[in-house]
Amino acid sequence: MKILILGGTGAMGKPLVEILNAAGRTETDILVTSRSPYPSKENVKYLVGNARDNIFLSSLLYEKPDAIVDFMNYDLDEFAARIPMLLGSTKHYIWFSSCRVYAESDKPLTESSPRLLETSCDKDFLATNRYALRKARQEDLLKNSGFNNYTIIRPYITYNDERLQLGILEKEQWLYRLLNGKPLVVSKTMLDKTTTLSHGDDVAAVVAKLIGNDNALEQTIQIAGPHTVKWIDLLKNIYIPILQKYINVPPTYCSDSIKAIEMLYEGGYNTIYDRNYDRVFDSSKIDRLVGPVSYKSIEEGIGSSLTNFLDGERKFLHIDPIYEAYQDILTDTMSDERYFDNIEDFETYKRYRNKPLSDIEGLEDNKKVIL
Repeated sequence: MKILILGGTGAMGKPLVEILNAAGRTETDILVTSRSPYPSKENVKYLVGNARDNIFLSSLLYEKPDAIVDFMNYDLDEFAARIPMLLGSTKHYIWFSSCRVYAESDKPLTESSPRLLETSCDKDFLATNRYALRKARQEDLLKNSGFNNYTIIRPYITYNDERLQLGILEKEQWLYRLLNGKPLVVSKTMLDKTTTLSHGDDVAAVVAKLIGNDNALEQTIQIAGPHTVKWIDLLKNIYIPILQKYINVPPTYCSDSIKAIEMLYEGGYNTIYDRNYDRVFDSSKIDRLVGPVSYKSIEEGIGSSLTNFLDGERKFLHIDPIYEAYQDILTDTMSDERYFDNIEDFETYKRYRNKPLSDIEGLEDNKKVIL
């Protein structure tokens, strides 16, 4: 069996490759695309290239892999053009959507719960192709493609040792500041919301069971653990106690309005139409397909991931200079050149940091200490 994994080096892709390789089936070849080189091992071969490049992709599809697992984040038109090529080259195509497609609900979400695409009355939002809408429209493209050899996966927030979230913030926004001795400002509204987080290993284990599963064809399947937590409790009861073992944790503030910060991430829609919702899931469908699924508890999973990160090399991705400037304005702090990846980012930071608070719409100074 030949399995092609497009973009398989993220929070779900890496453990999926390990799980498939550990299965020990010598007749299985696992091909993984990556923009950066990785050493091939055993049944796994890494192919350096951009999986969004049609020439590179065509070379991979020439030998007709038995299954394709696609982690790529496509534009709408790009995905529409690729569907015939991808689905026509394999027996089973597994594509990742997102549970962010769902509208707000006071009941646990199932695969048939209403989506934002059909229920939103926000004309400005609907006129965009923001993530939640784009994924819903791409789901529809697959369902209307005339092919029946696909499976749509809807994960929600996945984490691992390298990816740790707090609301809309990745570790590069919240954890980097705290480790550098800087206070943090977060949304008061978001903090009180209930969320679901699943370890990437757990999601990958489920995906591995779906590859080549005929019962999964033409199905939409959400994979989100049963464990829930309020963001405030995640911060106060899990993140902060672990951090206190390593540093003197700076104070965290909450604010009624940090719209200017939220606008940096998907124009604010990620906050409005997801993180400001309570998100609880009913994943009984996947249990029926592959048997009962085991998920790490949030306390165990997040706790071990944060500890592993702090004990490791502590690698961070790009630090957003505008975000840092807004946070520093609100907390009366400053960053020097060493804080950023390059001098250009530092210059951008200084331009925004020197703006008066009154000149930045949606960044009211109404914070108060909560921790």
